Amino acid sequence: ILFMMFYILKFKFGYLGGGTQEDWWFGISPEGFGTVAMMVNVAVSLVVSRLTPAPPEAITMLTESIRYPRGAGNASVH
Repeated sequence: ILFMMFYILKFKFGYLGGGTQEDWWFGISPEGFGTVAMMVNVAVSLVVSRLTPAPPEAITMLTESIRYPRGAGNASVH
């Protein structure tokens, strides 16, 4: 989000030093930069998930108990 906000503020609204169309990164307009920002977000998420330890077993069990409540039964068609 910060990456996207920086690009839009700089090139769309002229803050942070502004910039012209010739300065756009890879020729991408501020309105179309969301895809690039999304790919950066996915890459950062993957790196952070690889560098942080797995959650404790108690947290994993809590998450599973929320996903599949005891006695919920199978889904049915209405």
